[in-house]
Amino acid sequence: MLWDQKGVPQKGWTCEGVTDLGFPDGQCEMCGRAEIRYVHHMAHEEYQDGLDVGCVCAEKMEDDYVNPRRREQDLRNVAGRRKRWLTRKWKVSQSGNPYLKTDGFHIVIYPLSDGSWGGKITELGTGAAVTNRKRYLDANKAKLGAFDGVIFLKGKRKGPSGGSNGAQG
Repeated sequence: MLWDQKGVPQKGWTCEGVTDLGFPDGQCEMCGRAEIRYVHHMAHEEYQDGLDVGCVCAEKMEDDYVNPRRREQDLRNVAGRRKRWLTRKWKVSQSGNPYLKTDGFHIVIYPLSDGSWGGKITELGTGAAVTNRKRYLDANKAKLGAFDGVIFLKGKRKGPSGGSNGAQG
């Protein structure tokens, strides 16, 4: 437990991101608590190593009892949306490709000549488009890849203080 160790700052930490492990498999490096799912990656200018901690320790280390919980809730929301993503009603284009318009994006997935699947995400407001480089084994995997891409692009919109991208894990 690092709370009691000399040389480990108690306050003044900043969170550099949060990772959803998918299930409670992590351990807090500050208090030693096992079974954390959401890992807050903390940094301090007076402590060389970063620490991966749970929400309660992140609150104490940042002296902020709102934002660490908000970051976790954001990741919970993303995990829930991802779980429901494949159940959404995808439309079919004239070319026969599944597409979806959501959150200011037009998402289309399509089969590639080698039998794998690819996709493209276009931001409706700007027309900026991203075509994935990864090839997916099937349409559902391509749809989930598109979901992760949308979450990443939404995080870029928010800028560096926009929190975690939530697509990890």
